[in-house]
Amino acid sequence: MGAVLQLFSFCGRLLYSIQPAIFMRFMLSALFYCILLLPFASSCSKDNQDCGCNGSTRRILENVQARYTGEGVFVVPDINSGFIQVYPCEVDTTWEISKDENTWNYTISGDLKKHCFGPNPELELPYPGGKIRLTNIQKR
Repeated sequence: MGAVLQLFSFCGRLLYSIQPAIFMRFMLSALFYCILLLPFASSCSKDNQDCGCNGSTRRILENVQARYTGEGVFVVPDINSGFIQVYPCEVDTTWEISKDENTWNYTISGDLKKHCFGPNPELELPYPGGKIRLTNIQKR
């Protein structure tokens, strides 16, 4: 940060020695861009995001058949997408992995949470699955 201030100071002295009008235009432009970029710099805080396991519910799944594929992932049939992957907020190590993709080994209910976007949300496509807070799970 100190090097940037030194460079800024050097440029200011150089411009002021050339012509005061150019210096003033430079200072006004710099001030304008600082004011313009301030909202973007302060919007990077992710402390108050309403997403993930502690966020709002965007869809409720009730008594749907599910297949546990391991590593905390259930595959659930979906009318719009065919299948969706849901990731329980709390994973139980006793869940059994389905032997094949045609065996629905669980019935689950839960609150599907809003997706948390990364640092560039404009580059991410929303997907229908995501984190789920399970309210009921039964082995079939």
